[in-house]
This record gives sequence, structure tokens and C-alpha cells, in this order.
Amino acid sequence: MLKQKKKIASTIALSLIVPLALAGCGTDTGKKPEVSPSQTAQVKGQQNEQPVELTFYIANSPVKDMDRIMEAANKIIKEKINATLKLVITDWSTYPQKVNLMITSGEPFDLAFTGSFGELNYFQNASKGAFKDITALLDKYAPTTKSRVPENIWQGVKVNGKIYGSINYQVWGMAGARGVQLRKDLVDKYQFDWKSAKKWEDLTPFLESVKKGEPEMIPWEYSNQQDNFADMSVVYGMDSVGDNKIPGWVRYNDKDIKVINQYETQEYKDYLKLFRSWYQKGYIKKDAATMKDYVPDRKAKRVAALYANPYPDQVDMPELGSSTFMSMAPPDDKVYSYNKRFTEPFISANTPSTALVAVGANSKHPEKAVQLIELLNTNDELFHLLAFGQDGKDYKKIGEKKIDMIKDQYNFNWSEWEIGQSYGRMLWDQNTDVESREKSLGIIYKADKTAMVSPVMGFVFNTEPVKTQMANVDATLKELLYALDSGTADPDKYYDDFIKKLKNAGADDIIAEKQKQINEWKKLNGK
Repeated sequence: MLKQKKKIASTIALSLIVPLALAGCGTDTGKKPEVSPSQTAQVKGQQNEQPVELTFYIANSPVKDMDRIMEAANKIIKEKINATLKLVITDWSTYPQKVNLMITSGEPFDLAFTGSFGELNYFQNASKGAFKDITALLDKYAPTTKSRVPENIWQGVKVNGKIYGSINYQVWGMAGARGVQLRKDLVDKYQFDWKSAKKWEDLTPFLESVKKGEPEMIPWEYSNQQDNFADMSVVYGMDSVGDNKIPGWVRYNDKDIKVINQYETQEYKDYLKLFRSWYQKGYIKKDAATMKDYVPDRKAKRVAALYANPYPDQVDMPELGSSTFMSMAPPDDKVYSYNKRFTEPFISANTPSTALVAVGANSKHPEKAVQLIELLNTNDELFHLLAFGQDGKDYKKIGEKKIDMIKDQYNFNWSEWEIGQSYGRMLWDQNTDVESREKSLGIIYKADKTAMVSPVMGFVFNTEPVKTQMANVDATLKELLYALDSGTADPDKYYDDFIKKLKNAGADDIIAEKQKQINEWKKLNGK
């Protein structure tokens, strides 16, 4: 179950979901968080107030029996903070557009899941005033949420020194890697030497075998929410400055921290050549460039290989390497996978902003909204209710930390990482070896402290001086990037035009501004 969420959080997660050289991670998984004393005190003076309804927007597939779960959840929320929650679910394929439309129109909302991947654009939205500054509100109304995350991690979500998103610190930590997830049954069937794979090119023989022998399968997954270049910068030895796709990356080993246009590098040119060949050979779906929702293919078990975030425990604990399921495949079907890392553990500058909960700038109840963030992060009964359903109705508890999900009942689609911090609070699938899981968590949290760290960790790009160029470049990327990155467009015909259009839109201005701000940041921080 854990590995299901890891994939999303990267990629998505992204994904999922995700920390920096930590001097103290605040990850004592043996302790269960309690509702903060300050929150308890706040509620005592609120009992005579009228309860307010808070809206919380997240991305998810349709969820069965949501009304039943929300009725139970709101009993807890009303009792604890004198409020009720309206959880608004939108499919992943349209969620970024919905949030951005609400922001553009000024439509009030209390809470929304956001991040710095795909088209969610946390930093851009925060810098243009879409979200509420919650720096002081976290200290006052969500002290446990704030204290659980190391202070240097909070630096990774600040915009002009202020916090606009609460970090959903996850059970798998933040130090991740990048690599690939392959269907175990197909790897075994075609005798592919997956352990020797070190780069995308090494996967070609496997994809070729799948294409020839499995006509119903998708050899390699691509969608514009899972871009194999923009969302995988560390594979190419680089890290993004600000949002992933906007020009202006830095190299991990560059002590001078020179900002470059990633789309003009040899690494990108080589990537385009490879993915064009994969597309022409049929390893990538014909409509990949316009694919926004990868979930149906994953749930239908049609994907043979996809980029992944193999975490440190999968290397240091070989027994985990082939005991995970393909991302989002139904657990009961036991579609096992092999997970291979292409990089060492690292923490990118965007990692802290992978999974955030933001308060809308026009929220009428920002204080109450932050109280709800704290409640979701400290009340295990509420968290488990939303993430897994009701004990005895949606799952059977078969141990202190183990559950067996009941088929065809409430299922939150492994999206608990969107609503709050799963730190020390997970319930594990019945097939999980809890002892091994606890061991792996120790390895993960250790990696959080020792992983390679982005040279621009703590730097936040202020987009205001080049906001016009940012908008123009973003439009150009939407026009050509996905067609090129998916292999759909021939780079021999369109690459030069792509670079020319980026420059005409203002890419060089953005890169120059990033360099200017980084130079100033280096001086201030003694870099």
C-alpha cells in the first residue's frame, strides 16, 4: 500500500509526493500526535458560535459512499473546532484547471490541495496573491503541524519569506530518487535484466518485447501530468528553479549555481531523440501528448513500465524490491513490480512543495481553515476515516496497524497524502510485513538526513519582475512541450522552432532574472 502512494506523491507525484539534509527530522514514528493544547483552548471559546462550513478542494477519482464518510467526519470536526467540511472532489484530469480558474475568477475557497508539479504552479499562484499568507496562522492554530516538519524544509515553500502552503509531510519521508517501475510478471516472462538498467535507453529491449508479445499493454506510460523530462530533472543531474517546466535549471554539481536553459542542453536533445524513437515504434500511446489522466490505464493494469520514485529502503532492503504493486493497480489483483533507481537519494528544491494544502486568499474563514489543517494532522480517527473509511464497514482491522480493505466499499484511492500528514499514522494493507515496514521507515528517515540536497534549496524565485514573460513562455510550453516530450513531434522538424519561440516569449529574460536573484541569495546566505 505504501508504494502505491509513493508513486503518486512523486509524480504526482508525484510524485508523491518528497526533505533536505535534515539535522533533526521530527520523525518519531512511535508516538501518535494528539490534538494540540492550543487548539483545544481555542474551541472552548467557540461553542456559542455558529459553525462555519469550510470548503476543501482535492483531486481524486469518484469515491463511493462519500456522503456517509463525510457525515461521520463532520461529527468529529464540529465537536473539535465547531465547523463542518465540504470536501470537493475533482478528477485529476481537470483539477489543475479548476483550481486555476477559481484563482483567476477570484472565487472564494477555504482550502485546496496544491504543489509545484504539473499545472498546479504553487509558487506562481502564491507569488501573485492566490493564497493566504499562513506564516503566523500556523504558529497560532497549527503548532503540531508546524513543528513536525523541520524548519529548513519550510524554507522550501516560502515565497518572499512567507509560507502560503502547509506541508503534507508523508510517511515515506522526503529523500527520494528517480527511476522506473516495471511489471514483474512481464519482466520475468521476457527475462529482462532489470537490475542492470541505469538509464532510459536500457529499457528499450523490455519495451520491444512487451510491444511484440502483449498487444493490449502500453509499454511505456506518458502523460502531460507525468512528463519524463520536466518532472525528472535529477535524472539529468539538474534541479529546477521554481516550477518544473519554466526554463531555468541548475546542475547539482555546479558550485557557482549557474542558471541554464534546460531545453538547450545535450541531455534534453538526447532525451527527445530517444522518446521519438520509442513513439515511432509504438511503445508510447498515440494520444500521449494530450493525455491528462493516467489513472484509468493504471487501474486497468495496462501499463508495463512507468517512471517512478524508488525510495532508499528499496535498495537497502532488497526484500522490498519485488514485493510492491504497480502504481494504482488494484491490490487484490497483486500485480507486482520491480523498482529500479537511476539516481542516488536526493532532495530537490521543489520536494517540500510536492504536496501542500493552501488557504484561499479570499477565504472568509482563514483561521478556522488552519484549525482544520491542524485537526486533520493530529486527529487520527478523522484522518483514518477519510483515508480508509469506517472500521467494520470499509475495512477490517487485523492488527494494530494492519487492515483488510473490504471490496466494493468506500475507497479514497490512495489519496490521503492530499489531505494531510501521514507521518506515523498509516494503516497498512493486510499483505504488508509491518516489521519490515518499520525497518524501512528507519532507513527512509535516515536518508532524509544524509541525502544529496539541491544547491538552491531554500531559494524561492520571485516571478513578479518577469510575470509577463512567464505567462508567454507558459503558453509556448503548452503549445509544443508535450508533443516533443512524448515523442509525438519530430524534434528534427520542431526543436529549433520550439527554442526560438521560447526565446521570443522571454525565456532568456526569465533565466537572467533567476540568475540575478540567486546571486543575491548567495551573498545573503554566504554561499
